[in-house]
Amino acid sequence: MSLSNKTVVITGANSGIGYEATLKLAATGARVLMACRSMDKAEKARSTILSQVPKGKIDILPVDVSELSSVEDFVKSFAEQIGELDILVNNAGIVTPMLSRNSMGHELHLATNYLGPFALTGRLLPYFNKRAPTRIINIGSLAHRFGKFDFEDPNWDKTKFNHWKAYARSKIATASFTMELHRRLQKNGADIISLGAHPGFAATDVGTKTGATTPKTAFGKWYQGKLESWIVALPVHAAEPMVHAISADDVVGGDYYGPTGLFEIKGKTGKARMNPLASDIEFGRRLWATSESLTGVRFLSGL
Repeated sequence: MSLSNKTVVITGANSGIGYEATLKLAATGARVLMACRSMDKAEKARSTILSQVPKGKIDILPVDVSELSSVEDFVKSFAEQIGELDILVNNAGIVTPMLSRNSMGHELHLATNYLGPFALTGRLLPYFNKRAPTRIINIGSLAHRFGKFDFEDPNWDKTKFNHWKAYARSKIATASFTMELHRRLQKNGADIISLGAHPGFAATDVGTKTGATTPKTAFGKWYQGKLESWIVALPVHAAEPMVHAISADDVVGGDYYGPTGLFEIKGKTGKARMNPLASDIEFGRRLWATSESLTGVRFLSGL
C-alpha cells in the first residue's frame, strides 16, 4: 500500500520500535504524527530522523497514554491541528517491577498498555479518513500467551501483585481488543481493519529503564551477559512486523504478525500465533464492556 500523503499516528514513537517505524515511514512520503509523553525526547528523535530523511513530514504532540485525561487532551489537539488520520499504531508500552497506578487508580501496566490505547482508539475513530481504507494496529507481545484476565480484580486491588503477570494481563487484553475491534468494525460496515503485530524479543529500553533487565537483578546479569546477544533482535529488525502491518497490501482484519524464527523471538516477518483466548467471543465482549466501564469511553457498543 502506498503511504504517500497518508497520516499515521504512532504512540511511543521517540524510541525503540516506534522510532524505527517512524524513520522508515518518513522515507515513504507518509505524514507521521509522533504521539509521545516526553516532548524533549520526541523533538530530539524527530530531529535525528529529519537529518536522515530531510523531506520527511513529521509532527509531534504530547500524550501520556496511561492518563485518560491526557488521551482526551491529545485527541482535542489532534482534531484542531491535524483533523484526519489513515493509520493508528498503538505502540507505547511499559514494564515496571513496582505496583504503580495512574491518577484514576488503574494499575499502570493495564492503564498504559491497554486502557489508554482502548480510549485513544475510541476517541480517534470519528477522525479516520472515510474516503479510503484505513487501519488500526495494536502492538502486542509474546507475553500475551501467558496472560489471564481477572474481571473481579483487574487492577490488583486485592491480589498480590506480580509485575510479569500484570504485563501479560495487559497484553492478553490488547490481543483480545484487536480481535473484538475487528469483529465490531466488520459488523458496523466500517472500511477500517484492526490487526496486531509483535516485535519478538526486542532490544528496546522498555525493560532496562524499568529495571527488568538491568544488571541490578540476577535475571538482568544473566540476560545481559549470556542471553541478550543470542535471542534479542535489534529495534530496526524488531520493527519490521509493525511496518508490515502498516504498509503491506495483503493484510486483512484480524491478522497478527511477528517474527517467524524459533519461538517467534526474531526472524523474518510472517503470521504469528495468538493465544486462543484472544479470539474468544464471550471473553472479548466481556472485556470490551469492562473497558468501557473503566475508561468511560464507549464506542461500537451493542454489536
